Amino acid sequence: MAGRTGRHLAPIVVLMTVVGLTAACAEPGTSVSTEEKKSTGAAAPEKPVQRPVPLTAAELGAALLTEEQAVGYTITGGDSRTGASTASSAVETASPGTCLPLRQIRRQSAPGRGESAAAWSTMYRGDGGVSPRTTLLTSYPVATARTRMKELRQGVETCGRFTVRNAYGTSSVTTEKLSVPDLGEEAVRYRLLGRTELSSGDKGSDYSLVTAVRSGGVIVVVETSEVLGLLPPAELAGFKPEPGPDEQVIAAQAEKAAEAERGALSGG
Repeated sequence: MAGRTGRHLAPIVVLMTVVGLTAACAEPGTSVSTEEKKSTGAAAPEKPVQRPVPLTAAELGAALLTEEQAVGYTITGGDSRTGASTASSAVETASPGTCLPLRQIRRQSAPGRGESAAAWSTMYRGDGGVSPRTTLLTSYPVATARTRMKELRQGVETCGRFTVRNAYGTSSVTTEKLSVPDLGEEAVRYRLLGRTELSSGDKGSDYSLVTAVRSGGVIVVVETSEVLGLLPPAELAGFKPEPGPDEQVIAAQAEKAAEAERGALSGG
C-alpha cells in the first residue's frame, strides 16, 4: 500500500530500525494456621498449588487477536519464537541503565529480557493506515513477569529523559506517564518521544505509545509508533498521540491473553 511504504526516504527507513530496536479459602501457596485447622477441621494441603509452566510460543500465537476479532484493523503479519532473543544487532544500552526496560518491553528482539516464549503481530487501522500497531506477547515464570512490570513502573516514574545507543545511532528520549484502564492484574501506559541522530549524521524524531498488561506470567504489549522526521521543536512538543480507537482492541487482546493463561492454570 503506497500510503505505508512511500512516505519516508532511506534515512527514515533506517531510523525506523533504530526505533524498533516496543474468599474464604486460602490462596494457592499460602499457609493455613493451626487455629484455622482446629476451627474448620480442614487438613493442610500436602503441597502448595503450583502455577503451570510459562505459555509456549504456539499458545502465545493462538492468544493473538485475529483480524475478525480486531474489528476495524488489518493484520499484516506476525511470528513467534521459543526462548529469548539472542540477536546481536538488537543490543542497545541506556543511560541511566534502569530506563532500558521502557524500550525493551515493546520490542520483538530484546536480548537479556529472559522470556520463555514470544509471539507478535502488526496491524493497521483500516486499509490505509500508516501508523503500525505492534502487539507483543511474552511469557515468563510468574515471579519474573512481576519483576519485569516492576522494572517498567520504576522506569516510567524515574526516566523523564534518558539516552539510548545502539548500532545505528543515538537517541535522546523523553517519557510521559499516562493513565491506563483497569486491565489484567496490572497495567502500565506511557509515551516515548525520541530525537535520534543516526551514525550517518541524519536526524529525525519518532514516538511510541505503549500499553503493557500482565496476567499471571504473560505480558501483553501493544505499541503504536510513527517516524515523524525532523520536526520543528514547537511542533514536536505538541505531538501527543492518544490510544483513541485502539482502546477496545487493547482490552480485547489483554482479555484473550488472560484467558490463555487461565486455561493453562486449569489444565485445559
